[in-house]
Amino acid sequence: MNMDALTNHYRDLLLQYYERYSQQLLDRIPVFSTTTYVLTVLAICIPPIIALIVYEREQAKLLAEQPQGCRKLGMNIESNLLNEFDKKFSEGRPPSTEETSAEWWRLKSMWIYPVKSCKGVELNRGTVIATGMEYDRQFTFAQLKSPFPIAENTPEKEKAAHKWEFITQRQFPLLARVRTEMWMPDQSVDSYKPHAEDVESGGVIIMSFPFQEPGWRGKVAKWGASVMGKVPEKQFRVPFDPTPVQIEKAGYSYEDMTIWKETVRSLNLEIEIPEELRYYLGISNKLGLFRIDNSKLREVHRNAPKKETLGYQPVTGFQDAYPLHMINLASVRDVERKMGMGKGVPRLSANRFRANLIITGPDAYLEDNWRRIKIGFYEYDVSCRTARCKMPNVDQATGEKHASEPDRTLRNFRAIDEGTGPNIGCLGVQMVPISRESALRVGDEITVLETGDHCYIKQ
Repeated sequence: MNMDALTNHYRDLLLQYYERYSQQLLDRIPVFSTTTYVLTVLAICIPPIIALIVYEREQAKLLAEQPQGCRKLGMNIESNLLNEFDKKFSEGRPPSTEETSAEWWRLKSMWIYPVKSCKGVELNRGTVIATGMEYDRQFTFAQLKSPFPIAENTPEKEKAAHKWEFITQRQFPLLARVRTEMWMPDQSVDSYKPHAEDVESGGVIIMSFPFQEPGWRGKVAKWGASVMGKVPEKQFRVPFDPTPVQIEKAGYSYEDMTIWKETVRSLNLEIEIPEELRYYLGISNKLGLFRIDNSKLREVHRNAPKKETLGYQPVTGFQDAYPLHMINLASVRDVERKMGMGKGVPRLSANRFRANLIITGPDAYLEDNWRRIKIGFYEYDVSCRTARCKMPNVDQATGEKHASEPDRTLRNFRAIDEGTGPNIGCLGVQMVPISRESALRVGDEITVLETGDHCYIKQ
């Protein structure tokens, strides 16, 4: 028997088996009435439809409660970092010349973080003021801490002492999942009125965090959100810069709050925080939300230019140390390459480093020795390198913290600055604006005006 005959034989045999057993299977399946069929389809389809309707109604309610007379900051497209893993960003390109204008070094992505350690807002254009990007890190969460342990002979006054200390993703990585929306007054908005409460407060910050209500309502909300590829959230808002009248009416208070080694008098808006946020973050202490007092900003010294040179004293809001933070995408890609692709090693998005400015064009680490640069039409002092902690180990999308990376890799080969001390990796640079007010937009050209050595000065 040749191969074709053998193939035909088995094909015929399979057809016989199919006809015999398919008929037996059909004979065993019960016959459903039309009513039963319709009810079955409805039972399958109605719950997700109801869930979606409930979810859409909740979204419509939130939409109706949008700040009056304000416009939301942000971009219409998803992100300028969508293609950040493209291989073309792994290698540097020549700086711009008349012959290579297509190879200009550029500002690729720009971010503000209205609430320290929470999700940022990506911009296509923005204003730079003395404290850095406008609206950047004007708020921070803090927890109320008491001295511990306390000795038996400690005076009662000291035992009762407590203080507010700022918190970040270093201790509470789920802060990465607290979304922020920055709404600013805009006269072109139909609902704009100069004396509207949201306008008088200089705008509104809306914060959202994952939250599912208990019981059937929570389950329905979860189903509806999942249909849209989202998770249910709880939302609350705070005025961006409340007036004295608004402060008194709301019952906000000025209190001392410690950030690093500084204690600053700041406005506490803790009464606006839903209790569920504290549980979500895993904080056992009292939780506060502080706004910087712009009449008592934190002065920047250390590596920053002096007042005599700059014409004004550099200041910050709740940034860690300097007004602006910039990172080179080629440097990020090189760190990822050195991390390797072992099991559990994360992809290294530039957003893990929470810089205000992400640039493309220069070779990896070329920024290490910049001292003065121009972005667009304005100049900036490159004050020092950025000494990295373990915070970039946190995935900014999930809030999950990797046990060692990229911190381990940075410590292994980026401990390049004598001033930071041994075993401290550096990536990115800290900057101070030369002008009290300037403007930036994505696509601005980067020009290096001065280079030189850096030596980091600790806080």
